[in-house]
Amino acid sequence: MLKNQFTWIDYPAQYENEIETWCDEAATRFALDSDSVKTEHQWYLNAEDYTYGSNYLCKIALDGETPVALVMLAIYTRETAVYPTENIVYIDTIIINPALRGQGYGTQILYDIIHHADQLMNSKDNIFVAQIHKDNSASKLIVNKLGFQFICTETEANDTWFNWIYPASATERFLACQQNT
Repeated sequence: MLKNQFTWIDYPAQYENEIETWCDEAATRFALDSDSVKTEHQWYLNAEDYTYGSNYLCKIALDGETPVALVMLAIYTRETAVYPTENIVYIDTIIINPALRGQGYGTQILYDIIHHADQLMNSKDNIFVAQIHKDNSASKLIVNKLGFQFICTETEANDTWFNWIYPASATERFLACQQNT
């Protein structure tokens, strides 16, 4: 399959201006709750429920020296959540460099997150949950290609999102835990 080809670094100030230019209409509509990565990242850093490096990560994937993607992850570990055997990793935001979209980077980035989580976020035994906007056909194709299972539809703020889970074998356990919370 695919190989780990990226260097992952924490969201640094040196790339902040470049990453902000990625906040085009598609990124804002499909990936961000706010108008910018900087604002979204700051929200996580100020939120009481999140601690950077523990249950929240904001990473940049580099291909050589070129930033190709930004990823924000919210992590609920088996020690802090109701899931006794797995960590739940919510793939909050993935933004691909607009100059590189349509070249397979989205698939490779998501593959890296899933298959190299032990290195990227120092966690094993993960269930990954991706919430994808109803109009984001590219992301729906990627999760299908990588073996995610559709689990439900959510409507919030008069918009519709589809939730997907990986591995598909975790669907029943995840849904059962959701009902118990």
